[in-house]
Amino acid sequence: MARTAADRLWSALREQGAEFAFGLPGSQTIEAFQTLKHSGLRTVVPTHEMAAAFMANGYARVARKPGILTTIPGPGFTYALTGLAEAWLDSVPLVHVVPSAREIPGREFALQAIDQPAMAGPIVKRIFRAKSAAEVAGLAVEAYRLATDSEPGPVMLEVAEGDFAIEAPAEASKAAPQQRPVDASLVDVLAALVDASPRIVLYLGAGAVGASSAVRRLLDLTHAAVVTTTSGRGIVSEDDPRVVVRDPGMQEISSLAALLSAADLVLAIGCKFSHNGAAGFRLQLPLEKLVTINPAGPSRNYPARLHASEDAGRLLDALLPRLSPRAGGAWDAAQLAAWQAAALRFEQDARVEPRHEDSGSPSSAIVRELRAALSDEAIVVTDSGFHQMSVRRHFTVRSPSGLIVPTNFQSMGFALPAAIGAALAAPGREVVAVVGDGGMLMSGLELITAVRENVRLTAVVFNDGAYSLIRNPQIAAHGESHGTDLLDPDFEALAAATGAEYRRVGREGIAAAIARGGPDEAPVRLVEVPLTESPGLKRLRRRGRLRAAARRWLPARGRSFLSRWLRS
Repeated sequence: MARTAADRLWSALREQGAEFAFGLPGSQTIEAFQTLKHSGLRTVVPTHEMAAAFMANGYARVARKPGILTTIPGPGFTYALTGLAEAWLDSVPLVHVVPSAREIPGREFALQAIDQPAMAGPIVKRIFRAKSAAEVAGLAVEAYRLATDSEPGPVMLEVAEGDFAIEAPAEASKAAPQQRPVDASLVDVLAALVDASPRIVLYLGAGAVGASSAVRRLLDLTHAAVVTTTSGRGIVSEDDPRVVVRDPGMQEISSLAALLSAADLVLAIGCKFSHNGAAGFRLQLPLEKLVTINPAGPSRNYPARLHASEDAGRLLDALLPRLSPRAGGAWDAAQLAAWQAAALRFEQDARVEPRHEDSGSPSSAIVRELRAALSDEAIVVTDSGFHQMSVRRHFTVRSPSGLIVPTNFQSMGFALPAAIGAALAAPGREVVAVVGDGGMLMSGLELITAVRENVRLTAVVFNDGAYSLIRNPQIAAHGESHGTDLLDPDFEALAAATGAEYRRVGREGIAAAIARGGPDEAPVRLVEVPLTESPGLKRLRRRGRLRAAARRWLPARGRSFLSRWLRS
């Protein structure tokens, strides 16, 4: 039977290990979608392409292999760009299959035709452009492999619209490139450094998630202290007293500075020291103490004494047998506990966090209740917003990929579709999307996708009627806000309209609202947490009005004095 380029494309991706294709059909992809139906890949069709890209992102972070995204050119492509950028900054492997723009000889402004490579070029690892139907399958294999090679990230494959339906010959399967052995001399040097360093800090990023078992063995051998970036949380359970700082961008930086100052060696594994991973680049890391392991190459943000461009798991497997056993650790347990406690103080933020409408509990207390109600293996996915800050500060992560956030691009609308992707990747794990009401306005209709795909998913909406992360600084500076108040829908009606079950968190707490019953209950649930302003926000508003008045009426010296007094 003759097979088209579209047949070969999906078969090639399936053979590489792909399981799902996320995207919407269109007039340019009719043939591609017809063959996708019989490809063995499960097709997931969301409400728009940005959600498709976020679903592929959530899937890839949990499955630890590329998510497949397919869109039409033009508007479908541009909708997906935000998702590609999110994957680019967070090192998430995606393969984006898209028809190339139409070209009509002698004509310009063809339908939906834009320069896609120019737009996507800065946010993808590479753009493959098939010159013929015969090339499509081979390039798909290259794209899939490149997405995870070295620093993971998105890769784009452009196929001429008409080539999908053209018969394509079978290609000889290309063997995966052989991995070079880990440099033995590098392992020798690294082992000597580790053995010579009494007080070690393991600084763990996303690139260490797949090597979590080896990391924990290294931790037990070296009796190290641990710091995890936002994306590396859960590699070591945060109940472990050796985890001193668990999200540098969200914790008190002085504890991290004291820990690193006392260390003899900082071993950074799978960390590229992005804005969040480096506490907004306030991190102080002396070159002479720093050793980095990251296949993408050394960090330009934080040069190291020694760098290994190696996969974390492969290098640790070679290193662990070389290390000398230690009788005990050099770190003082009481000092680590004190630094950990100091890092978890958030008095300033606690003053303005919203309160539960019925009980008066602060949102941080609700996050801690959520932690207590979920299993250790649960996956929580957040959106961008004030609720994300609360989760990052107060939710204890106990397993790899247990917390997924849009770390370095911070897209609103991320949580719900990414949680769908995560639930598809790990159907045996509890998945909870924690969303602000603003983010829910952007992506709430993806509840329909979750219902249609029959995923087991809980969406928890923190509803305070505002874009709080923006409103609060407005109030602090001016005593008033603008453009940040929301008119929210009736979330119970939204749940009913999409086929999800609705629950509201009352005085009994969130545990009762998210509790699962029998097998006949609805798999998709929308849980609303009604919130109201805190007394601290009212005080902040009064102080903001004083600042605004001072700017209008006081001289510079008086404004400076008032500002110091208001901060006290």
